[in-house]
Amino acid sequence: MVLKRGLCHIDWYRRRSIRGARRMTELGEANMGNRPPVYILGAGMAGLAAAVRAAGLGMRPVLFEATNHAGGRCRSFFEDGLNRTIDNGTHLILGGNRGLFTYLDEIGAAGGLTPMHPAQFPFRDMADGRTWTVRPSAGRIPWWLLVPGRRVPGGRLVDYLAIMRIARAGEDAPLTDFIDAASPMFQRFWQPLARAVLNTEAEEASAALIGRMLAETLMKSAEASRPYLAPKGLSAALIDPGVAHLGGIGCAPKFGVRVKSLDFAGGRVGALETETGVTEIEDGAAVIAALPPGETGRLIPEIEVPGRFNAIVNVHYLLDEAPENQQKRHSEARFLGLIGSPAHWIFTRGDVVSVTISAAGALADQPAERIASLIWMDVAAALGENGTRMPRYRVVKEKRATIAQTPAQNALRAAAETRFDNLFLAGDWTKTGLPATIEGAVRSGQKAAGLAAEFSNNRRK
Repeated sequence: MVLKRGLCHIDWYRRRSIRGARRMTELGEANMGNRPPVYILGAGMAGLAAAVRAAGLGMRPVLFEATNHAGGRCRSFFEDGLNRTIDNGTHLILGGNRGLFTYLDEIGAAGGLTPMHPAQFPFRDMADGRTWTVRPSAGRIPWWLLVPGRRVPGGRLVDYLAIMRIARAGEDAPLTDFIDAASPMFQRFWQPLARAVLNTEAEEASAALIGRMLAETLMKSAEASRPYLAPKGLSAALIDPGVAHLGGIGCAPKFGVRVKSLDFAGGRVGALETETGVTEIEDGAAVIAALPPGETGRLIPEIEVPGRFNAIVNVHYLLDEAPENQQKRHSEARFLGLIGSPAHWIFTRGDVVSVTISAAGALADQPAERIASLIWMDVAAALGENGTRMPRYRVVKEKRATIAQTPAQNALRAAAETRFDNLFLAGDWTKTGLPATIEGAVRSGQKAAGLAAEFSNNRRK
């Protein structure tokens, strides 16, 4: 079978995989024995998505993970100092993330995310206290651009025409080729967008990646733009159900198993070595490396990978639970974008306020106490809290959170197919055409699983 490009191919594989995943859940592990294996290295979002899709396409995923948990950077953990479960990093999921929602359908966990109503993006400028809300329109035509009250203040309709030009941007074009960096729109729209989506300052961000994101979300419809939050945390919404699904069909991830090396022979991967021994890769079996770029480069030295990364810092504050605020806080899950502040996005869930600083740069090298105190005054002012007394906090630093999503680094992203017949790549850093986000990771895993299934099917004919 020759894989066809485009939406028809994607939809066909999605429908087949969802049917297969549901059938697998019914049959359990008894049906797995005679299936061709696919060895997946890494149980982050890309690896989980690849394993789930591969099982739905008739393969038997064997998933190796070096750590003791799945999800990679997308996970939750219990923080003793706050006595709360917090996310390692905050991720904004949008209705247009079709790869992620397909993955959730495949594992039967579509209800783990809560949609926000209405679909909107609130902002506050910390310099002058001005607030506004971006509210996309319901239909496929972006009428919201014609309504001043639904777009960024200080921006003219002509400023939004740049979106149309960016949609046709070449891979080597920076965002500043299309946007005036001195305009109010740059600081109030393009900068927060580039930081949130690309984890890169707008002055050096890839225009093509921003354009792709806009085409699938804000410029498509309110439904595609609708934010979804994980009220019980990212692990409960995205990771734990995937691990449980794989365990239910006899394909539980093998935690604490690091792949030390791959053996290449005859234009294919012939074996992989872990601390526990060597696994021979039988004829017709595929391998998917769903690893960070550094690990991928270590195992496959000939693969050129991006070498520049940007940090993300998250600060989680535990607010005082005054009786008059308790009911309100526990019934709301909201977020707010800050302009003119070292804090970029605020997410509140119950009595925990999580603050994200994207493209954190040198700030990530500062002591945790300094970071927490530096941004608390702005956070307190934005939320109406007492700024003179800083609450308990936990700072989480990811110094290599994503690749720097500049045109130069984007050009180094590796394709899913390699010169080895049975080896495929996945990960948010690979050449997906999308930003390096959860959605990019999921789609990369789904694509790699489709390629592995095609390879396996062709070898069995």
